[in-house]
Amino acid sequence: MDRIVVVGAGVAGLSAARRLTLAGHSPVLVAPDRVVPTRGETLSATAASFLDGLGWSALIDGDTAMASQGRFSIWGDSALRRAAGHENGAHIDRSLLEARMAASLADSGGERLADAVVGLEHLPRGVRIGLADGRWLDAAAVIDASGRAALSGGPTAHRRRLDRLVCAYQVHDVPDDAELAAATLVEAVEPGWWYMAPMPGRRMMIGLFTDSDLLPAGAAKDGRLWADAAGQTLAIAARLDSLGLDTACASLSPQVAPAASVVPTCLVEGRILRCGDAAASLDPLGANGLATALWSGIRAADAALALAADDPAPALAYEGAFLEGIAHHLSAQRSLYTAERRFADAPFWTRRHAFP
Repeated sequence: MDRIVVVGAGVAGLSAARRLTLAGHSPVLVAPDRVVPTRGETLSATAASFLDGLGWSALIDGDTAMASQGRFSIWGDSALRRAAGHENGAHIDRSLLEARMAASLADSGGERLADAVVGLEHLPRGVRIGLADGRWLDAAAVIDASGRAALSGGPTAHRRRLDRLVCAYQVHDVPDDAELAAATLVEAVEPGWWYMAPMPGRRMMIGLFTDSDLLPAGAAKDGRLWADAAGQTLAIAARLDSLGLDTACASLSPQVAPAASVVPTCLVEGRILRCGDAAASLDPLGANGLATALWSGIRAADAALALAADDPAPALAYEGAFLEGIAHHLSAQRSLYTAERRFADAPFWTRRHAFP
């Protein structure tokens, strides 16, 4: 029994399956068909290098990405500044990119079961996977890339949620006569922070990141209330007006997605390895989500191959490197939030200024 099963078909799971395929293994990808929400996301230069290492750099073109003109922010005071360290990236259509990654795997002959996994059981030298249709699969190792749901994240996984962050967002088509600057905009406000990012195909994502209990009353269901909150900003409101999107925002109810930080104390249990959001879900303020998903999928695949050959060392090294990266991320995140003191008495900010 040397089969390796990858659970989940997001960026982390697809990159893990691709790495295994390139290594000459024939993994089984188990994931139900799903609709990937269209949200703005940044492909950093680091993330692009991981795609290149997987032989997937050709998946990035004018349909899936647009070159970024940087990141601008109002943070710490009312001045609009260009943020350092966000050059050479791209704004991507993540749903289209994932679809292309999945198609590439299928073209290479990879096996995919469009079924849900309902349980995992440890075996002396492997894992037994229970499927929703009643079947069972035995594997030498399992890579859990099931996203925030973290299929294998039971009591022994020691995952801890650090906050209640959510994102109430909309995606709009930008009128043809509007000038679309390919730059990200972040603005701190009393209940959290706003984010605007362009997407391929002349689209714009606008989102309010706040804690679930701090969303303006009714704003999650009433686009007018959400748009009113956006209208109280400085740069966000001005940009919406310049793009002719202020009226469109009021006519559409936002979608609400979880964005909380959930961190683990371990990523490897027996022959189960977690990667991507199933390993850790991190506050998106640092814009490292895609790079982390790709890196962890690649490293988890290498570790799974070694575990299948009874060598636990790469799995332990992967776990150590991931946990070290989380510590670095949390330190940087704490510094970013601490830098904003204008709203020091507001609940959203007092919670983050009190981070250990």
